[in-house]
Amino acid sequence: MKKSGPVAIIGAGISGLSCAQVLHAAGVDVRLYESGSTVGGRCATRLWQGHLVDFGVQYFTAQTTDFKRELLTRLRQFRPIISPIMDGAGAIVASPGGPRFYVLQGNNYLAHVLSRGLDIRFNTRVETLSFLSSGINCLGETYRAVISSMPGPQTARLFGLARSPADYDPCITALLEYSGANLGLSRECYARTGGGSQHNLIASFCENHKVGRIVGHKTVFVAQASPAFSREYEGVPPETYLPLLARKNEALWHIPTGLLTASSAHRWIFGRPQEGPRHRVDLPAGAFYCGDSRTDSTVENVWLDGSNVAREVLNYLASLST
Repeated sequence: MKKSGPVAIIGAGISGLSCAQVLHAAGVDVRLYESGSTVGGRCATRLWQGHLVDFGVQYFTAQTTDFKRELLTRLRQFRPIISPIMDGAGAIVASPGGPRFYVLQGNNYLAHVLSRGLDIRFNTRVETLSFLSSGINCLGETYRAVISSMPGPQTARLFGLARSPADYDPCITALLEYSGANLGLSRECYARTGGGSQHNLIASFCENHKVGRIVGHKTVFVAQASPAFSREYEGVPPETYLPLLARKNEALWHIPTGLLTASSAHRWIFGRPQEGPRHRVDLPAGAFYCGDSRTDSTVENVWLDGSNVAREVLNYLASLST
């Protein structure tokens, strides 16, 4: 086997990139393996119908000094979302994390900024590891530590764990474009919640509240289906369930029927961790994991967790050389 650097990170989401940046700054040789063609994971943005749409993470908050400093030094081009989120009864939904922000170039741009200067192997899927006395074999190369930033079930398979550190719900996300601006209640609020997990929609977000994102005389929504709905329509063609989600979205926002001009869907297999405590797991020597398998599923928390795990890895590497 080829002798490689000390650390590999599997997955180039926000937590993996944050972890890699701390290790890189400490002088550690670190390589990221990403199964997709871009960074960010569920912090995802796409150009759709000419609009720049966040179809993963909708916004982020910044409470800690470290994350605020990161945003101000690395990102800078972020803006507050002024309009509130409202529930089905019209009451404002509080934001425990403080003001909500978005990135002008798309929320995924934060991941691109975090990826600068890092060694990332795209379109490279890592499914198995071999834990040997000489180190951890990953795709024919030997590492002293391997960190998974993937969702819990994928981390469990990678490390051969008896159970996942966290259980996840799937989430079908619908992109819905309507003819006309400021339709229904979209002028009053940025998002509306759908009434809980038993309803078809958990929440719907109006991208028009992000300045410069929407082109033409259109209103665009990102509607997130409930776990029950997402499971029910697993493997079903989007054209079957998109009309159902569009009707629910129109009822939620008080939009007249017949104005829908385009729709698209994305299915997140591991959309978000289920509520409740995370599970304790026993890891092989040299194995670590970070992200929302360990912490709350917010951009700030997973970024912080990646940094924290990086420091754990630095301590581990130091122990190997003593």
